[in-house]
Amino acid sequence: MYSGFVLLAALHFLRGCHSLSDGTLAGERAVQSGATPLLEIFQVEAPLRKTYDGAACKKVVIQHEFAASYGTPYVGSYSPPANCKFTTTIFNLSITSYGINYDRLGLIYFGDVELWRLTTAMPVRTGIFSNYQKDVTIFDPILRSEQKVIMTMDNIYDSTFTGAWNVTLTALYYDDHKTLTPANKILPISSQSSAQNRISVFSLPDGNATSQITLPRNTERAVVSILASGNGAEEFWFRNVESEYLNTFNNSVLYGYSPFREVQLLIDGNLAGVSWPFPIVFTGGISPGLWVPIVGIDAFDIPSFEIDISPWLGLLCDGKAHTFELKVVGYDSKNTFGSINSNWWVSASVFVWTDPQGKQTKGSSIQSSVPRPDFKLTPKITSSAGTNTSMYLKLTASRKLSHTARITTSSGTRSLTWAQDLSYTNVEDYTNLGYNKTLTQITRGSARYTSSGGLLPLPITNSYYWPIHFTSDNLVPINPQVKNQTLIASIDRSSVETTIPILPYLTKSVSQIFPSILTTRQAGDSVYFWNNTYYQFAGAIDPAKGTVGTTEQWYSFLDSDTAYGRYVKAVDGYEPVLIVDKEFGEAISVPNTDVSSAE
Repeated sequence: MYSGFVLLAALHFLRGCHSLSDGTLAGERAVQSGATPLLEIFQVEAPLRKTYDGAACKKVVIQHEFAASYGTPYVGSYSPPANCKFTTTIFNLSITSYGINYDRLGLIYFGDVELWRLTTAMPVRTGIFSNYQKDVTIFDPILRSEQKVIMTMDNIYDSTFTGAWNVTLTALYYDDHKTLTPANKILPISSQSSAQNRISVFSLPDGNATSQITLPRNTERAVVSILASGNGAEEFWFRNVESEYLNTFNNSVLYGYSPFREVQLLIDGNLAGVSWPFPIVFTGGISPGLWVPIVGIDAFDIPSFEIDISPWLGLLCDGKAHTFELKVVGYDSKNTFGSINSNWWVSASVFVWTDPQGKQTKGSSIQSSVPRPDFKLTPKITSSAGTNTSMYLKLTASRKLSHTARITTSSGTRSLTWAQDLSYTNVEDYTNLGYNKTLTQITRGSARYTSSGGLLPLPITNSYYWPIHFTSDNLVPINPQVKNQTLIASIDRSSVETTIPILPYLTKSVSQIFPSILTTRQAGDSVYFWNNTYYQFAGAIDPAKGTVGTTEQWYSFLDSDTAYGRYVKAVDGYEPVLIVDKEFGEAISVPNTDVSSAE
C-alpha cells in the first residue's frame, strides 16, 4: 500500500456474501475435508428465534460459487413452497471461502426488488465460514409468487486472489399462528434491469436514480425503504475531507467532497425525507486485523432506512405516475450541497397498504418545512519550513424537516405528519505530514410518524446515536518493496437505537408493545504489517508475522419479545482466537464510546 489512507480504500474494491454449501444453520460447525476446522466469522446479533428447529418447510433458494464473477451474477428462479402454511420467513445465508481475497459486496434481488445487501469477511488460507439469518417476512407478497432471483458478488479469482465464495441461501418458513397484515404491493424504485439478468441497483453520482411509480388510488399507507452504501472512493466517506483541502499534503492520498453524506428521497422533485447514514466499516476497513473473527456492526446485513410518505397520498393517489428519485449529496462550503465520488449503490421499494373497501384516498395539500441544513466548518492547518505538517477540520451540521396533510380513507379523516430531526459532528485531525489520522464523528437523529383523528394508530418514533472514533498511524519504510509497512490502528464506536421498526410493525411480524432498545459497542486495536511484494500497489492481504489485533464487543437488546446480551473478545493473528464469549438472557450494561473530542 502507499499509505494508511490508501489502505482504507485499496483493501476494498467490491464485496460480497457468506455461505456454507449445505445450508448449515447458526450453531452448527463446518469442517474442511480433512482435520482442519474452518474459522467461524460472525456478526454479534440478537437471535431472531429461540430455535430454528420446527420449520414448516424449507428450500434452497441459491446455491452457487462466485469465483471470477465480475459482471456475472447468479440468475435463478424462486417458487413459493407448495402445501406449506407459513407466516414467518427467515433467510439463512451460509458462506465458505478458502484462500486469499478481499471482502466482497453481495446484493440479492427478487425481480427488481432488493431483499438483502451484505458483505463477506476476508478469507484466510485455511478457510472461513459464516452463517447469518435475516427475517424477510415484510416481503411476504413477493415470497408467495414466482420470482427471478439475481445475486451479484463481483469477485477477482486468479493465481493471486485464490478465494472463491461458496454461497447457499436457504429459506425457512414457520407457522407462528400470527395474523399478518403485509403490504398489498411492493413497488421497486430501481433500474428495472432484471429482464436483462442484471441487478437493478442504481450507481450514483454517475447514474440517474429515478423511477415512475403509480400508486393504487385506494392506498391508505405507504412507506419507502431505502438501501444505500458507499463503495470505492466512497466506502469511507466519513473520513473524506472538504475538496479545497485535498492537496494539503503531497505524500498521502485524500478523498474529497467532505465527510458528510445525505441520502435523499424526492417525490416529483420535492424532498420527502433523508438519511444521514451509519458509518459502516467492512472487514478490511481501518485495519483488517480488527475484524477476525468478529465483523463490524451491520457488516453482514447493511440496514435499510424507512421514510413514511403517507402524508403525500392526497397527491399520489390520482392514478397518475409520479417521479421518485434517490440522491446522495455531500457538503460544499460554497453551495451547501455538493457532489460525491463514485460510487454509491442505491435502490428502494415502496411498501403499499390499500383500503380494503376500495375507496379512493383524498387529501389536502401538504404543509412542508424543509429548510437546508445548517453547516459550520472550522479548519486549521499548521506548516513548517513551507511544508504542511498537520491539519484539523471540524464540520457540524443540523437539520429538521416535516410534512403534514389531512388524509381521508374509508376509516375516516386524519392528520398525518412525518418529521425528522438530525445533528452531526465530524472532527478530523491529521499529523505527521498526513500519515497519522484521528477521526471522531457523532450522528444523532430521530424520525417520527404521527396520526390524529379517525383511527389513532400508535405513533412511531425512531431515534439513534452513532458515535465513532478511530486512529490510524502509518509507518512507511524507505523501500516498501522489501521491508514491511506498519499500520497501527484503533477503533471505538457504538450504535444506540430506540425504535419501533416501521415495516415489521405494519406487517405485524413483531408484537411491539414498546420500542426495541439496542445498545452495542465495539473497541479494538491492531498492529498490521504488509509489503508490496505480494500484490503490486495493494500490499499483502495475508498479514505478515507479528500482526496482531484485539477486538471486543458489548451487545444489549430488549423488546417486547426478546431480552438478550452478549460480550465477546477476540485476538487476531496467525491463529485468531475467541478468548471470551458470554451470552445473557437479559439486557446488559454497555460502556460508552469516548467521543469527547467532538463534543
